[in-house]
Amino acid sequence: MNQTLEQLKLKIKTISESYKDNPTGGWITGDGPINSKIMFVGEAPGKNEVEQGKPFIGMAGKRFESYLNKIGLTRDKVRITNTCFFRPIKIKESKSGRKTISNRPPRSNEIKLFKEILDEEIKLVSPKIIVTLGNVPLKRLTNYKSIGECHGNTIYNEELNINIFPMYHPSSLTYNRSEEFLTSYENDWNNLKKIVED
Repeated sequence: MNQTLEQLKLKIKTISESYKDNPTGGWITGDGPINSKIMFVGEAPGKNEVEQGKPFIGMAGKRFESYLNKIGLTRDKVRITNTCFFRPIKIKESKSGRKTISNRPPRSNEIKLFKEILDEEIKLVSPKIIVTLGNVPLKRLTNYKSIGECHGNTIYNEELNINIFPMYHPSSLTYNRSEEFLTSYENDWNNLKKIVED
C-alpha cells in the first residue's frame, strides 16, 4: 500500500520539478490515513503548506480543523489532498527591485497535469465521500462551475463511483463575514456530519 503512495509522491515530484510554463514555489503530497472514509480535496498548496509539507496548515487550515473537530473528527482520521500539488505563484517586482511572491489559482493545464495522480489517490483511499473545498476541486470532480449552485448537497460522480460533497473553501470566511454566509457554512458542516454518521 505504502509503495503506491511512494509511487504517487515520485510522480508528483517529477511533474512539479519538470514544469517550466509558469512560476511555482515547491510541492507537497496528500496527508492522512489511506483507509479513510472521508477525503477532503483542496485547490493547491500555499507558502505554509510547502514549508511544512502538509495541506491545510495556515490560517484556513486552522479554521478547517476547528470545524472538523466540531463534527467529531480529527485531522489524523481523514485524508486531505489537493487538485494541484505544486504551489502556483505570481512574482511581482517593484520599481526598487523588491520581489513579492503571492499565491494564484492553478491554471487548467496545471490541474490537468495532476488529473491521473488525484484519480489514483482517490482509488487508493477509496473513501465513502469526497469533500471538495472551493471551486477548483469542484470543477475538477463535478460538472458544476460554481460552489454557490451546489454546496452542502451530495453529487454522484459516475466515473469515480463516489459521492462528492462540495463546500466553500475555509478561507472564504475571511472574505465573506456576513452572518448569513457563516450560518450556511456551518449548515454544510452539519450536513456532512449526518452523512458521515449514516
